[in-house]
Amino acid sequence: MNTIPLPLRLLVAVSLTVAGVAGDDEKTCPGAPTMTVESACRNVSGTQAMYDTCRDALAGVADPLSDHDVTIYALAAAHGAAASAEATMGAAIDEVRNNRSLPGDERDAYMECAVDYSTALHAMGSVVDKLDGCSFDGLAGDYLNGLIDVENCRDRVLKLPASPLYAMVLVDRNKAGMALFLGKLLGI
Repeated sequence: MNTIPLPLRLLVAVSLTVAGVAGDDEKTCPGAPTMTVESACRNVSGTQAMYDTCRDALAGVADPLSDHDVTIYALAAAHGAAASAEATMGAAIDEVRNNRSLPGDERDAYMECAVDYSTALHAMGSVVDKLDGCSFDGLAGDYLNGLIDVENCRDRVLKLPASPLYAMVLVDRNKAGMALFLGKLLGI
């Protein structure tokens, strides 16, 4: 018997489809600045940890020593944040589905996190669509909505004793934050 309510399963399916959209490594948007991966990461990082997060987010960018349209970096980070969030949402759903001894407060927190993550994935899907279309109107709001949804889940699992999802949620928060910082290079 499936314990995940049908509306949540449908939301998850739609969100996963949106999050799976591929980026375009040769993306150019009118007026977008160009820089190297190194320059982009130095511009958005105030600490070594942030710099490392940025370099990880942009590890798949072709020819990182060349100048690229910053939209490429924003797309790479948005895709990475969405993929990480998708994995965490799956882990939350699996924990609810497979762990029959899960206490009620943890079960509820994970179910609510799955909903939070579903809306975060929708927001990140909107970010990707806008970046793909070089349409930056409302982009900052989409980034912030995705980040807030992940933070809502973080607040839920923070209250739980030794949640196995906590570390995953922190990584997601960092990736969503880095995606936002890279998006800000576009002037949003």
